[in-house]
Amino acid sequence: MKDISLSEISHSFLKVQSGKQLSKSVYLVYPDFDSWHGLPYHAGLASLGATLQAHGYAVKVKYICDRKEYSVIMQEVLDLQPAVVGFTTVETQYGYVQEMSAMIKEKHPCITAVGGSHITLHPEALLEEHSESLDCGMRGECEATFLDLCENVRQGEEFRNIDNVCFVHPKKGELIKNPLRPLEQSLEKLHFPATELFEYQKIINENQMALFHFNRGCPYPCTYCSAQKLAKEYGTVKEGLRQMPVRKAIDTIKFTIEKYDVPSNTLLLFTDDLFTMYKDWLYEFLDLYESEIARPFWSTARSNTASDEQFDRLKSAGCRTIMMAIESGNDFIRNKVMKRNISRKVMFNSFELANKYELRTCSPCVIGVPFETPEMIEDSIKTVSQLNITEKGVNIFFPYRGTPLRTVCEENNMLPDFKKVVVKERKESILNLPTIKKEEIQYYHDNWERLILKRMGTRNRFGSMCKDMYLKVTNNPIGKKAKYIVDHNKYTRKVKEGCKKALGISNLG
Repeated sequence: MKDISLSEISHSFLKVQSGKQLSKSVYLVYPDFDSWHGLPYHAGLASLGATLQAHGYAVKVKYICDRKEYSVIMQEVLDLQPAVVGFTTVETQYGYVQEMSAMIKEKHPCITAVGGSHITLHPEALLEEHSESLDCGMRGECEATFLDLCENVRQGEEFRNIDNVCFVHPKKGELIKNPLRPLEQSLEKLHFPATELFEYQKIINENQMALFHFNRGCPYPCTYCSAQKLAKEYGTVKEGLRQMPVRKAIDTIKFTIEKYDVPSNTLLLFTDDLFTMYKDWLYEFLDLYESEIARPFWSTARSNTASDEQFDRLKSAGCRTIMMAIESGNDFIRNKVMKRNISRKVMFNSFELANKYELRTCSPCVIGVPFETPEMIEDSIKTVSQLNITEKGVNIFFPYRGTPLRTVCEENNMLPDFKKVVVKERKESILNLPTIKKEEIQYYHDNWERLILKRMGTRNRFGSMCKDMYLKVTNNPIGKKAKYIVDHNKYTRKVKEGCKKALGISNLG
């Protein structure tokens, strides 16, 4: 790409240049509006922030889930005076990014950059109406790229000729996409995550858990995921799994435990989607973990890799809960539509093994998928009840850009007019499905666990009745206040958890 002269750089950047010295500070925003997530921590931003801090930058991160906090963001930006403001976004959050970027640019001269999966897979978003305040997008993994951008901005040099950056040409109005840097294969080079940029101690205190992530990438072809499209962006057929060396992973945990007040009963969450994929790495990790850390932990697993030996080793090292997503208990939806390629026999065997080793199980399902019928959802509910899953969650399908199922929705005219839709991510269906009504999908979502418990015998039916009563009692101002007190006191919270376990209930809200 031919370099763009300084005369073509945005007006905001010229304002930045007028100062004699730029602030070596960066403001990062993690938007999470109307989302299923709801946890104020982002592993990607923690890694990016750590890279910036290692090079002398003052970094502040804002987690936001309410427009009422726009004024807080504006004040923090004015106080910090950052030369660069960065946003991470998925598709459903991009509209909020546009709003915040325009608000910031109106009162503070800076460069605004947006990264995340949405921009990586759909950089054309920068061409949309209301994206004018965003100076550039960041595609792919951007620890080094974002650092280079910040350095160039501070030094008054062109920042849009850096690899991974995309932008709208200021004269031609065309989208320019610079080449992608090769993915970092050695995760050992990454700094310990800058967890202090988030309310990490508060997360530990209120949720009795601490979060860790040790790998990147996924080679599986699931159609609701963008892994294969991401691989194509990097010029490969499928994405490989890159793992942090075991020693580095263990040291990351020890570093965090030493940095914060982490009670011995705090559950350490290993959030990697494919934590158990490679036997050699897993067993080396478990050996070191058991000898050097020996704390209870939560991890993911996949039914097709489950074995007696694997679950025995996990249990011995301190595993308390395994998340094995089945996504759908209906064979057609799971394997033909979602391409999970996990047979019913393999799936049931994996949960039998988990029960054998007394591991709690968490298995979220997805409903509202193209071609799904009410009968298929009923079949999924029946399957979940037979698997005897501890935590029985459910999400409503959202057709993210870059996923094969998004293409299916486009080809079958299932998508709405997004300009007229207010998205509640994974909580409400936005699709126009000929096989099932939106109201039916919502019913199954709102009553998911109750419908499962009713199929699981007398004890669980009683648990379902208790859950209904609990929800009614707490659905008023006094009840909500009482619920808050219970949830924020460690003794009453333990009683609540004990009742849930006894009644087979995974979620009481």
